[in-house]
Amino acid sequence: MTRHAPAALLLAALALALPLRAQEAPGLPGAADDPLNAVVKLEVTRAFPNIYRPWITLTGSGSGSGVVIAPGLILTCAHCVADASYIRVRKHDGDALHHAEPAFIDNDADLALVRVGDPAFMEGVTPMELGETPRIQDEVLAVGYPIGGTDISFTRGIVSRIEDIVYTHAHTELLGVQIDAAINPGNSGGPVLDLGTGLVAGIAFQGDKKGEALGYMIPAEIIRHFLADIEDGRVDGFPEIPFEHNPMESPAMRRWCGMQDDWTGVLVEHVAGGFGGETPLQPDDIILEIGGHKVSNNGKIRIAGNQPRSLHYPIYLRQVGEEIPVRYLRGGAVAETSLRAAKRDIRIRPWLSGAKPDYLLFGGIVFTTASFDYIDKADPDFHDDLAVDKAFPGDEAVVISDILPDVCMEGYLGCDDTLVRSVDGTPVQNLRHLAGLIEAADGGYLRFGLDMGDEWDVDMVVDVGELRAATPRVMTRYQIPADRSSDLLPPAE
Repeated sequence: MTRHAPAALLLAALALALPLRAQEAPGLPGAADDPLNAVVKLEVTRAFPNIYRPWITLTGSGSGSGVVIAPGLILTCAHCVADASYIRVRKHDGDALHHAEPAFIDNDADLALVRVGDPAFMEGVTPMELGETPRIQDEVLAVGYPIGGTDISFTRGIVSRIEDIVYTHAHTELLGVQIDAAINPGNSGGPVLDLGTGLVAGIAFQGDKKGEALGYMIPAEIIRHFLADIEDGRVDGFPEIPFEHNPMESPAMRRWCGMQDDWTGVLVEHVAGGFGGETPLQPDDIILEIGGHKVSNNGKIRIAGNQPRSLHYPIYLRQVGEEIPVRYLRGGAVAETSLRAAKRDIRIRPWLSGAKPDYLLFGGIVFTTASFDYIDKADPDFHDDLAVDKAFPGDEAVVISDILPDVCMEGYLGCDDTLVRSVDGTPVQNLRHLAGLIEAADGGYLRFGLDMGDEWDVDMVVDVGELRAATPRVMTRYQIPADRSSDLLPPAE
């Protein structure tokens, strides 16, 4: 089917494809209607916490790209504005800077909306329209402000591959589009235009330096999910996959499972908990159809135009709370059910997005709540022990992020980056609970049960009076303003 674009949008794509500035090209609109004005440069100042010593705030700066999709609203990448304390936006045709604020950030999809309040920002700007995810071999144009210069840049290429990939910002696995147009630092957040329609086909967001011409964009259908998600004023993110599966490409395996010759599907290997209710699937079920799509023996489905997708595709494209119909085989009988699109409620805190982590200092021990920020930077050996379902509301994993050298900590300087499982045999529920257990100790000793990963557990035994006396000394030595974060302080009278 031939795809057509509105004349203005197609003209914009043609203007971008030409080597001349739009206002200099004969027959093209002047600067006031320059289609390039919708592609902006973001200059970002960051303030982010030190996950090992949470009372310390680190600063940095960077730049990225964005595209105006509605008056005053710029679509960009979450990693471009993560931990932003100040954002400035610059248009293509001028040097004026406009202040902006993050409106919505979805770390799952590495997408964000940034809002510019100044009405003057929209002068000469026509928002770009979101199109459809392109197909293999479609021509595309990546537009943005990558390294190597300060002005706008274009790189042209084709779509090479469309499949689930790991989004490096939050380590999620969603649909990604590989293109051979160069994607470099600074391109992130900029639009990738479908030259067949003139519409935004995706957002550039990462590359792979292990090969040549391995650039990636977030496709239009993922962007649409994000925009639909935030319509209620909050970010729920993308549903997670509640099961693990194995392919069924062995004829002997299919016969053993009682499958007819014309049936295809995959075998459920494991079903996860923590999804707000019991998952109706069970191990050894065979998924035959999901979301109205027949499942092949290798775990693929086919969408319009016979395009292949993973069987996870109909799940993560649902909004959280929606139902996904499933047809499956169990014990030789075919049945139908539905999965509820949901996110797991695990013991790790979500991304902090600029908020300070909590902490408790006891002697030279720095305790904090495990968060995705901590996992991302520390990459602890006990990661799998953190990603477990909450046993009850408020259940959170507590870790020792750092051991500050002091005479009271001799023998324990290697016990940082450890999971705190218990205090004197009492399982730790969260950081506030841990603080209460320490404060309730009436002298004597405390024994912390620690998990260092690889099935290596260790006990840390400390003298309560010695560490209490050492805490002010450690605070002075390391310039720590308080022995705990403000959220752990008792309520004011």
